[in-house]
Amino acid sequence: MRGMAKVRWQFFLDWLGAGVSGTLPQTLTMTFGEPVWLLLPLARQAAEAVGPWLIALLAERERAGLAPLTPAPNPHLATLLAADAASRPLTLGDARQAPGWLIWQLAADLARLARLVEAPSEWLDRPGWVAWEVRYWALVIALARLARGYAALARQQGTEEARQRWEAAAAQVWQQTTEAA
Repeated sequence: MRGMAKVRWQFFLDWLGAGVSGTLPQTLTMTFGEPVWLLLPLARQAAEAVGPWLIALLAERERAGLAPLTPAPNPHLATLLAADAASRPLTLGDARQAPGWLIWQLAADLARLARLVEAPSEWLDRPGWVAWEVRYWALVIALARLARGYAALARQQGTEEARQRWEAAAAQVWQQTTEAA
């Protein structure tokens, strides 16, 4: 189905903007080890900032025929998606890492964000959860990771340098994800 990733992103934004429903806070804490619903304001802010770039990337991947079209992932992609869905928020210790690590992490989180939006629902699995809950909470965490990583980089190197590093990471992810395999 053409444009499905963009539709998934819009549904996620609607869910995020409507005050969130679904998974109980206790279940989230047990799953992620912390109260991730507290990350919602940060995720909203990051979604607004990264949204135009993400929509353009998804459109380019679709135009190039690179977006997943079948419900059967290759083993490498299945492993990546399982890790994406299980990823946890950045910690204070993570945010104190060297700028090179933070820049690498920004690129990894941008790629994670695109994979999570593109993945057909059948590819996202967590026992006792429905696929949209897996996707939405993984997106919340990916967006919060982006925001925290960018903020840490800005504290370490200044706002202008962080912006330039963000642009370089976004360009790197764009190139890597829009080239034919």
